[in-house]
Amino acid sequence: MRSPSHLLVDLPEAPGVYLLFGAQDELLYIGKSKSVRSRVRAHFNDRSERRMMRRVARVETRLTAGELGALLLESRLIKELRPLYNVMSRQRRRVIVARRRLNAGGYVVVSLEPTDYLAIRPDEPILGLFKHTTQAKEFLARIARERRLCHKLLHLEQARSYCFGYHLGHCDGACMGEEPADIYNARLESAFEERRIKAWPYEGALVVEEHAVNGDRTERFIIDNWCLLGSLCSDGTTWTAATHRFDYDSYKILHAYVTDERNRGMISIVARDSVTT
Repeated sequence: MRSPSHLLVDLPEAPGVYLLFGAQDELLYIGKSKSVRSRVRAHFNDRSERRMMRRVARVETRLTAGELGALLLESRLIKELRPLYNVMSRQRRRVIVARRRLNAGGYVVVSLEPTDYLAIRPDEPILGLFKHTTQAKEFLARIARERRLCHKLLHLEQARSYCFGYHLGHCDGACMGEEPADIYNARLESAFEERRIKAWPYEGALVVEEHAVNGDRTERFIIDNWCLLGSLCSDGTTWTAATHRFDYDSYKILHAYVTDERNRGMISIVARDSVTT
């Protein structure tokens, strides 16, 4: 499919987010790139995207100082504006959350919850995250086998009394209170270590400063406990989070960025009481 030159002529070879609109000004798609023009041109050249690109009548851009800003802005705008083709794609990428709660006997019970936006609930903390239900249940079945965990407490089966694994000698009786709760719970917590969201490793909040390659744009991001609290751009635009809810997409972006040694010089630790949003 040939790229319409009138849609590309004013697009910048710079990092940012682009919004594709249809003839009725309906929002079709939001994407991000280090080079907006090159990425939009690539959409037109991609055979698998021809159906969507035939509908494009207008392209809107929002520039950022760098890749981090583009990643975070794209994630936020997709959730706020829900463009047609992003929503269709995201429905296939919803994550499965394994939550932890205690039953009346003090044993950890695991429940699976499909979501694309995580809420932190102190009474039901997150044990792990999975791409889909099949992956989650395969993991639960594996740790039940390897760690002698109860299928009933893992919600892999429903039973009025002992789980099936108990009768096979694979469960130590936590399902009926025979194994001490603290011993069972510690074994389960250890089994989920590989799936756990990493703890916030800093004593305070972070300020990340990103500079455009040509030097004409700077953006600062305020981050705490893997939550993006807000940003301030050198052009005067600001964004502040209405709530400090945990967002899994932002967590993945921020964790990858702050743990990359190449970005160490962009990061400053600040006292929480000095951060105003």
